[in-house]
Amino acid sequence: MAQYRLKIGARTLKLPEGTVDVGRSADCWLTLDDDLISRYHARFHVSDDLVVLEDLKSRNGTFVNGEQLDGKITLHHADKVRIGHEVISVVETELDDDESSDALRRTIGPGEDSKFPSLIGALVEKSLSMGKFKEAERYALALTNQLASAKVPVDHPTAESAVNCLVQLAEKTSSGVWLDRVFRLHAAKGWIMQARVIKQVQGALDRIPRVPGSGLQDYEHALRTMARDGVDVPAKLMTEVAEIYDAYGKN
Repeated sequence: MAQYRLKIGARTLKLPEGTVDVGRSADCWLTLDDDLISRYHARFHVSDDLVVLEDLKSRNGTFVNGEQLDGKITLHHADKVRIGHEVISVVETELDDDESSDALRRTIGPGEDSKFPSLIGALVEKSLSMGKFKEAERYALALTNQLASAKVPVDHPTAESAVNCLVQLAEKTSSGVWLDRVFRLHAAKGWIMQARVIKQVQGALDRIPRVPGSGLQDYEHALRTMARDGVDVPAKLMTEVAEIYDAYGKN
C-alpha cells in the first residue's frame, strides 16, 4: 500500500486520501502564509495508487520540477512542487499493516501528522511574540479546522494545542472572540473543559470586557445536557461556566 507525504522544510505531512487544497485561506488543508500564494492555490487528488496535483488558476502559478503546471499532473516520488516561495517534496513510501495502524492512531482526520499540532502551536507563539496577530490567527484557524470533522478526546494533542492557541490569541489581542471559539469548540465536541484551561480562560478575562457570540451559552447548555444524559460533569465546572456567562456573556 502506497503512502504519500509532503516534505516542507523540516516537517513532513501525510497526505490523506481524497481531495485536499493548499493556499493562504485558513480553511485549506495546508495553509501557507505567503503573499505570492492565492487563497485557494492548488489541489491534491490522492488515492491508493497515485497523487495528482491541480493548479486552481492561481495568480502566480504552480510549478513541478521547474515547469509551470497547466491543469493537472500525476506526481511521483521526489518530485518538487513550488507554490509561492515554498518548495514541497513528494515522498512515496510503503506501509505494512502495523505501520498503517500506528499512522491511524497518530492521525485525527485530514492527514495530520502527530508533530503538526506542536509545530503550529510554535508558529502561533512565534507570530504573537513578533506582534504578527493576523499571521497567528491564520495558523490557529488552520489548526482548529483540523478538528472540524474529527472525533478526538479533549486531551488529544491537536485538541490541546488548538485550545491553547485560541486562549493565547485572546490574551494577546484582548479579544473575547477567541474565547467564544474555545467555548464553541468544547460545546460542539462535547468536551469536559480541563481545569487548567478554565483557569487560563479566567486569566484572559482580566483584560477582556465581554465574550461575544453564543459559545458560552452553547457550552453551558451542552454541559447541562451531558449531565442529564449521565456524563460525569464536575459541579465546579458547571458553576464556573455559569459565572463566566453571567459576567461576560450576556448582552
